[in-house]
Parts: sequence; C-alpha cells; structure tokens
Amino acid sequence: MGRKLETYKAESGKGKCEVHFDYKTERGYIKYFDSNDTMFYTEHFPDHSIRYIQDAAENWSLGIKKLEKEYI
Repeated sequence: MGRKLETYKAESGKGKCEVHFDYKTERGYIKYFDSNDTMFYTEHFPDHSIRYIQDAAENWSLGIKKLEKEYI
C-alpha cells in the first residue's frame, strides 16, 4: 500500500490515526488504531489533497471529527 506520512494521537487516549499516501494511485487515506494499537478502520480520500487528509486526521485526534460508525 502507501507510505505513512504522519501519526496523530487521540487526546482522549482512545488510540491514534496515521495519514498514508499511495504514490502509485496518488490517493491518500487514514488508518485508525485503538488504544491497543489494533487497526480498526481505514478511511479513503480519493479526491482530496494531503492537507485536507491531515486536517481530517488532526480533527479526529482532537475529538472534532467523528467517524460515520463508532468503532471504539
């Protein structure tokens, strides 16, 4: 898959998320991990910039962005 660009830790202690970019397909995505470091969800952003994806990851880590389904 892609290369990890950044990691954001949730302020609530509920885990972390990582921003990845696949240079082959030129698409970014976020991988979400719980507090046990187990990946539970991947969110794809096919038509958005890296900055948009980084903002989404940061907003999730701050508790502003909610996932469509509550996984943790």
